[in-house]
Amino acid sequence: MTWALISAVSLTAIVGMASKRWTNISTLILGLGILTIGGAGLTSGGTHLILPGVFELTAIGSWFLVVLGVVASMSAWYRMGYHDHGRSSSVWLQLFLLSMASVILAENIWVFLTAWEAMAISSFFLVTTNHHKPGVLQSGYIYLVMSQLSAMFILAGFMAVSSQLHSFDFSVWAVHAASLPTSTKDLVFVLLGVGFGIKSGIVPFHIWLPRAHPVAPAPISALMSGAMIKLGIFGIIQFLFIDLGTTSRFMPIVVLAAGAISALLGVLYALMEHDLKRLLAYHSIENIGIILLGVGVMGIGIDWNQPALIALGLTASLFHTLNHAIFKSQLFLAAGAVEKHTGTLDADHLGGLVRTMPGVAIGFLAGSMAITALPPFNGFVSEWLTFRGLLGLASHSGWLLAAYGLALAMSLGLTGALAGVCFVKAFGTIFLGEPRRQVAHDTIPSSMTSPILALGLLSLLLGILPQPLLGLVSQLDPNATSQSLAPGRLPLSPETLIVAALLLGGAALFVKLSRIRDLKTVPRWSCGRVPDASMQLTSASFTKAIRTTFAVIYRPHRQLEQLGGHAPDFADRLIYRGGTAPIWERHVYKPLYRFVWKASHLSTRMQAGPVRLYLAYLLGTVGLMIAIIH
Repeated sequence: MTWALISAVSLTAIVGMASKRWTNISTLILGLGILTIGGAGLTSGGTHLILPGVFELTAIGSWFLVVLGVVASMSAWYRMGYHDHGRSSSVWLQLFLLSMASVILAENIWVFLTAWEAMAISSFFLVTTNHHKPGVLQSGYIYLVMSQLSAMFILAGFMAVSSQLHSFDFSVWAVHAASLPTSTKDLVFVLLGVGFGIKSGIVPFHIWLPRAHPVAPAPISALMSGAMIKLGIFGIIQFLFIDLGTTSRFMPIVVLAAGAISALLGVLYALMEHDLKRLLAYHSIENIGIILLGVGVMGIGIDWNQPALIALGLTASLFHTLNHAIFKSQLFLAAGAVEKHTGTLDADHLGGLVRTMPGVAIGFLAGSMAITALPPFNGFVSEWLTFRGLLGLASHSGWLLAAYGLALAMSLGLTGALAGVCFVKAFGTIFLGEPRRQVAHDTIPSSMTSPILALGLLSLLLGILPQPLLGLVSQLDPNATSQSLAPGRLPLSPETLIVAALLLGGAALFVKLSRIRDLKTVPRWSCGRVPDASMQLTSASFTKAIRTTFAVIYRPHRQLEQLGGHAPDFADRLIYRGGTAPIWERHVYKPLYRFVWKASHLSTRMQAGPVRLYLAYLLGTVGLMIAIIH
């Protein structure tokens, strides 16, 4: 049955590549097919050989296929009303989806890396779809370079394992990788951790993410943030923790630190953004950090032989992986609708869109509540499980690790609070108030609004009734018992949430009906005058207190320019410029870029020499290799 589904999905993708007319329909069928295959693997459990030596469906892989299928099908539905970018874009889209599915199903190194490279190349062409716009190609090339660095680290890690086990098959690794020497495990952990961390956008390897996601079309941004970066999480869970097993106890602590730093810095950088898609891109970094916190709890449980921590960490990380895929793709699709409706994503140019696109506004509000972990949406459940895992470190370890877990929990709490501030700013400045500038209002088709609302409804359902999916997660670790994998009682039962929602809805309806006859429309008043749109809060003014509080991270700068014939005493015009300095780009990547650029110029001298010099290089290289081998 699974083989028949995969054959039908592949045939559908080929049809979509060949015919521009059927691209959106074939992409939708392809997404639903991937979702069906993942669901079938989850419900059946265990490992299924699809094509011996090539493709294999594992329990963890089934979960990530479900994640990919949900995002792909909703993006395809949305794309039916989105601007069509031509046949070439459609071909790369089909290849992108097939390559991501192949990464999850790969059974050996060569299939995995081939699919990984196909995923990078196809997504590069999708990111640069609008290559005629300024900065798009530069962002695409940065993404491509980081993708190649990711592949190089992953290849080095895979070679380190295969040289010890004398096998390229992942099924052999699943049995024997846990018996590798600790030194080899640590090396593999570092190499693969960096490789998969680059693809996931973990700080400090995140530089490509806030550049590539905003310039891509909205459905592609949803696929990259909702599904593609999760494949880095898939690699970390599958190869670093499930296959390697127990490692040096320092490694999970590093993963926890990387998760906390990524989550906190991601939301801090998001707060300073005015562009909606860049804001959402930084929140992807934040949520990848939250997922890593759950993964780190799982790693602590493995190293300390604590089944409860393994279960809690695995459940929290996998469930938040799905939840983030749902509400982040929803938010990116809503951002695409805003851009199509107004022609801009600058929050300081927008306002009052709730009156012109109410469906998208409701969908964005639901996604905002989910991503900020407000009940009764799904983000609350997975973040609550992550909190439980971090606090559980205190009861399963010594005082030092207990204090570390408490500090991480406090960091997660601060991250959640800042995320709430960020989305209050985003929703308030874009959808509430008055328009700050006159912008065109193009009609949004229902095929763009419907998937946004559908994803919001799915977030609500998973927040109210998470138990069925949590039960499926409990079957994904073959080394744990069902009792140890139970996520425990949630802070709010579904019945309580339903009753509370009905009571709140009834109270709101009663207030509305009781006051509707007494409503009067009067001009807005402020300090003796009727304000205009220019008096509204901007994104910068809303977050000024946070910018000054975290000035050591933001490094804010200000510049006042005075113009006119009698400036500076009697200036005709004042221009104020302000902003923040990205410390990673200024202090890490720019110096590294300058070093590589100078080294590449020096290498041209070596390449321009006589033939006898090339022969000397070759002889020296052969001699060095012989010396290393012996």
